[in-house]
Amino acid sequence: MTTESLPLLEYVPDLVWIKEHQLSLMGSAIRTRMTVLRLDGGLCLHSPVVIDDSTRADIEKLGEVIALVAPSNCHHLYFAGAQQAFPRARSFGTADLKRKRKDLRFDELIGESAPSLWAGQMDHVFVGNRIMREVDFFHRASRTLVTVDLVENFSQQTAGTNGMLRAMMRVLGMWGRPRPAPELRWFTRDRETARRAIERILAWDFDRAVIAHGDLLNQSPHDAVREAWRWVLEP
Repeated sequence: MTTESLPLLEYVPDLVWIKEHQLSLMGSAIRTRMTVLRLDGGLCLHSPVVIDDSTRADIEKLGEVIALVAPSNCHHLYFAGAQQAFPRARSFGTADLKRKRKDLRFDELIGESAPSLWAGQMDHVFVGNRIMREVDFFHRASRTLVTVDLVENFSQQTAGTNGMLRAMMRVLGMWGRPRPAPELRWFTRDRETARRAIERILAWDFDRAVIAHGDLLNQSPHDAVREAWRWVLEP
């Protein structure tokens, strides 16, 4: 696996920034994405990527990092590095990830109620199954949905892909159309619980959505989520 670091970019003025990280795994090129969110009192790093010296300096110019969030049992590769870069920040994760990564330290596990650090500023809901489960957020101040694998959105405009990934996405029926990660589609058996979670997400008043892989959902994000999860929303 090889990696390439990319710059920190402002997404919503003074409220949300994104940092992409290029991965090459078994010949397939794909980008993953970290979201930096402004909270009262500081910054939250959601799904951290590699934090090199340059990235840390760019983030510190924006404010103090007070929270690190590992939102999924599949998005944790760089979490320990983020903890080393920002040792004063509180670390939040899911119970699924704690069972999987006993080597990681968490100050608080995310449950049904919002932690006091962001209560009233972000709402959240769990989506997934025993193989892939994530917690998705609505950042109220910026009206941004923040997820990881809830939707993947690959197209001809997607940067950082190669022929291997494009071929794989076509085989999976994911090229040119928003879809959940395959693990969410294949292993989610409890459709009623999934439907309730997606309906909660669709009830949030978001204008855009950050996802971990593929093109950002800047246009009609509710429609993209609804289309991706139509298989649980419709009887």
